[in-house]
Amino acid sequence: MTESKRVSDEVTRLHDFFTAWYAGEPGRMIDEFSRSLDKGFWIVGPGGDVTGYDEIVAAVAAGHGESGMRIAVENFQVVQLGSAVVCRYDEVQTTAQERRRRISTAVMVTDTDTPGGYRWISVHETWVNP
Repeated sequence: MTESKRVSDEVTRLHDFFTAWYAGEPGRMIDEFSRSLDKGFWIVGPGGDVTGYDEIVAAVAAGHGESGMRIAVENFQVVQLGSAVVCRYDEVQTTAQERRRRISTAVMVTDTDTPGGYRWISVHETWVNP
């Protein structure tokens, strides 16, 4: 399996978790998400807000069962930079009321101790036609 395929599988795995988590599906645990992130993780949201590890884990944990949002990821591009990878992908969020798209860029390093084999270092998101 190529590095590109492993990275796209990891991005898909984590976003499948979000879909299941926000729908309140039983059997999912927040550590499936939190163990995927570096303790120094940060995300720049599409509105420009910067959120660190503790805050993002708390926000996702609090959102359990709160929406029927489906999340799909597509249009992967991956660049290997030594032990790190930079991945760009489109994230499509769909609810009964709306469909939103954002472009995300993630920095990850391989880590066999994480659920998907990668430790997420940072993410930067930008709305597409908000």
